[in-house]
Amino acid sequence: MAAVEAEKTVHSSGETKSPYEQIFIQKVNLWRRWPAVREFVLCKRFGDLAARLSGQPARVWHDHALFKEPREGAKTPWHQDAPYWPHHDRRDQLSIWIALSDATVENGCMSFIPGSQHVQHLGPIDLAHPQNIFELAPAFKGVKPRTCELKAGSCTFHNGLTFHYAGPNKSDRMREAFAVLYMPDGTKYDGKKHVVTDPLGLKVENKLEGEMFPLVG
Repeated sequence: MAAVEAEKTVHSSGETKSPYEQIFIQKVNLWRRWPAVREFVLCKRFGDLAARLSGQPARVWHDHALFKEPREGAKTPWHQDAPYWPHHDRRDQLSIWIALSDATVENGCMSFIPGSQHVQHLGPIDLAHPQNIFELAPAFKGVKPRTCELKAGSCTFHNGLTFHYAGPNKSDRMREAFAVLYMPDGTKYDGKKHVVTDPLGLKVENKLEGEMFPLVG
């Protein structure tokens, strides 16, 4: 994706990447800066699917480009998404994860733990120095993951509380993925720091709505 290439951080020769940067190249809210991305993020077809799956009208929370570099992209540890977000209620958030190139076991496709979306008590996992999520939620030890290899252009939806993981990119090509994150209409800000909401001057209990969080489904 040209938007990621244009915005990615270029490291000088010999410069060490942070543990987080070793996992993936990550860009948030590209739709606010790139018209070609905006078309996909505001896609009503995707939004309607999110609304049907959650059972509630859906707003865009933000977009998320997640590229794993060839031979370098480290594993993404098991985690949930919703604990990172400054939302009062995190039960019905959803993400569509779109493979922009073929996603395989070799290059770091996604795996999910069925039923884990019911676990609501966990905090955010530090992806650079991760806790073992199965020690925090022992009921899911031994549950067989569902691994989802995808052809380019295919997608999955997952709840923001679903445990998921992506392996390292052991291939010679970039693993390119793009996600759009949705939240139910009426979601309220809880005051926690987040790169999307920090510049907005929101107060606790403000609804996340308006042009930054458009209604799409």
